[in-house]
Amino acid sequence: MYLLIPSQNAPERAPSAWGLLLSLGLVVLLSVLGFASVVVIGYYLPDTAAKSYWFISRSSGVVAYVLLTIGVLWGLVQSGALFRSRVAPLLSLGLHSFLNWLALGLAALHGAILVKDNYIQIDFARVVTPFLAEYRPVPVGLGIIGFYLMLLLSLSFYARSHLGQRAFRLLHYTSFGVFILVTLHGLLAGTDSGVLGWLYAASFVAVVVLTVMRIVSTRNKRKPVPRVLPAPVSRGGERLPHKR
Repeated sequence: MYLLIPSQNAPERAPSAWGLLLSLGLVVLLSVLGFASVVVIGYYLPDTAAKSYWFISRSSGVVAYVLLTIGVLWGLVQSGALFRSRVAPLLSLGLHSFLNWLALGLAALHGAILVKDNYIQIDFARVVTPFLAEYRPVPVGLGIIGFYLMLLLSLSFYARSHLGQRAFRLLHYTSFGVFILVTLHGLLAGTDSGVLGWLYAASFVAVVVLTVMRIVSTRNKRKPVPRVLPAPVSRGGERLPHKR
């Protein structure tokens, strides 16, 4: 997702430990707010509470997918240097990390809230373990694997100085795998995939187009520029033709 090349004008810094704590706090806060909203709905609207878990799970899952797509596109745009000269490197990296953590928090809420859903009837062990769910185990398992890979990528921002630039880039190539896994999860496990088909199609096309543009841009930069040698000049001042 995320090939971020440091700018020559300003040094790029890795997110600090405070940034990690704030990001984890954001994930916890989103999860707590989600569970609190269910409690409030169950108390004031008992007839609606039976479906509130499904509503929150689906809505948080869709928003998490949109944020993941934006994160992938942002990483491709920045790595392609389309806007890198206009955006400070530290701001670019911070926004990239923030989008990852925000998507991760909503994805955690998307899965954890289903423990209380009476239709799916899934326990917490099956929520966190791939391919154990009774409801569409393969698509659900793909989503769980994608979540763990997304968590690994988010944590790698804080270990960038230890990983090195090359290892960091190679690791973040797996973001394409995360995007594919999550897209398949949404298409195959979602009960409203037909309604949201346009969203998955538009996201996939956007990522493919920017990826191709990024590859073409990289190849063009690697092409050697032909050197034009000045024609030799004779003692009389006349230019002589090049010898072949």
